[in-house]
Amino acid sequence: MNFGNVVDHIARNTPDTRAVGDPERQLTYAELSAASNAAANIFAARGVESDDRVAICLQNQVSFLTAYLGAMKLGAVPVPVNTRFTDEQIHYVLDTSDISVIVTDQAFESVATEVETALTVDGSVGTNFHILLEEVSGTYTVHPRRSDETAAVVYSSGTTGRPKGVRHTHGNVIANARGIRTYHRLTRDEVGLTVSKCSHVTGLNVTTTPLLLAEAENWFLPSWDPVSVAETIENCKITYTFLTPNMTRDLIADEDVDDYDLSSLQRVVIGGAPMPTEQFDDAEATLDATVLEGYGMTETTPLAAFNRPDTAVRKPGSVGPPAREVVDLRIEDIETGQPVNRGERGELLWRGDTVTPGFERQQREAKSFVGRDGNRWLRSGDIGYLDENDHLFVVGRREDMFTVGCANVFPREIEEVLYDIDGVTRAVIIDTLDDRQGAVITAIVTRDGDITEARIREICAARLREHEVPEQIEFVDDIPRTATGKIDRVALGELFGRLSST
Repeated sequence: MNFGNVVDHIARNTPDTRAVGDPERQLTYAELSAASNAAANIFAARGVESDDRVAICLQNQVSFLTAYLGAMKLGAVPVPVNTRFTDEQIHYVLDTSDISVIVTDQAFESVATEVETALTVDGSVGTNFHILLEEVSGTYTVHPRRSDETAAVVYSSGTTGRPKGVRHTHGNVIANARGIRTYHRLTRDEVGLTVSKCSHVTGLNVTTTPLLLAEAENWFLPSWDPVSVAETIENCKITYTFLTPNMTRDLIADEDVDDYDLSSLQRVVIGGAPMPTEQFDDAEATLDATVLEGYGMTETTPLAAFNRPDTAVRKPGSVGPPAREVVDLRIEDIETGQPVNRGERGELLWRGDTVTPGFERQQREAKSFVGRDGNRWLRSGDIGYLDENDHLFVVGRREDMFTVGCANVFPREIEEVLYDIDGVTRAVIIDTLDDRQGAVITAIVTRDGDITEARIREICAARLREHEVPEQIEFVDDIPRTATGKIDRVALGELFGRLSST
């Protein structure tokens, strides 16, 4: 099944139901169906064929979804481009996915001029995409696709400047959307908010595609602003959204948000980075909504594990049970590759309906997949364990783990303690090098108030094992992040990676 068909099925059943909106325009399902058909015709007229890649470099807006579905209907492959990428990173994406057509705007004029065919929503470069949508036919026969054929390519940015193009099949997208729709009980009465970027797997596949499959309403915001989010929740009666931990903290900390009625909000999914345990209570109390942490990767589309709204007991620090209806989980010893016992830590490996078959130009596939007992497994690079009730706990990244003395240190576990300290607003643990001791634990901290190094060490000493207590504490005004919003540990390592031996 071609996922692009979804909007056409809904348009036949409930044509006048609102599908999507942004600050500039709104479309019903009938209008979205016709607009995406027109987009397919536009791409076809410019020589795009089945399996060709179509880049979409836009902020969250109705035009993004129109182009995304239009490319799918043609049998082509939409490639969302992160608008936070540098020009160098965007050029890398365009080259790696062999892009000949791009839909963008004036903000990316320098990039668009180097693509064979540029379509811009503001007419700044090439042909005006909006004018074409009004001029061409709104009917199109959707190109059939098998479930194992590529539906989209989503680029996952690390910290090295080289994005990785993750292929999602139509089967991946449908399994993910069905799973999230089921787990979070999304119905056609839902009103969703997409403020996480659609170029990222969360904005695209935690809100946008599941809400489409649920025949629900979805509102796009082009950029993150707590007051705009609160205003949209009040005016549009938002019931469901996804936020990163940073977004959640900003929303509940902004005093101007108190002026808005957020009572329509029922569920907030948290993900994209670890959320300190104690902040869940603050978020639920302020938003008066159920806050649910989940776990996933771009490579799992991202459904892998989620806390469910109907779970009787939610465990602090857990990302919920694995989504076993769509994935299998293997946890193995990082040294031997053998399965660990329940409760023991190991690397998380995934296989199943939401797991990518691979990457553009087979980037890093040899390192990302391994064979175990005749099956192909995706290596996540995450370290975690399952408890006796099948709840998954993620303790950190394998690449972030370091050794102090003879003991392994997982930064997330120390960061959880730091976030519990009054006055600490952000915290990151990295390893730094000391000429005398080797690796030592350094805490990078932003603060609100007069919290001191001595007080931080005192609390850490009471709650952590001796070898986990930070030896170095650095207070900073801000913590750098990557283009996808994750902590930039490479940048922190460059700033604080070596201590003076004097």
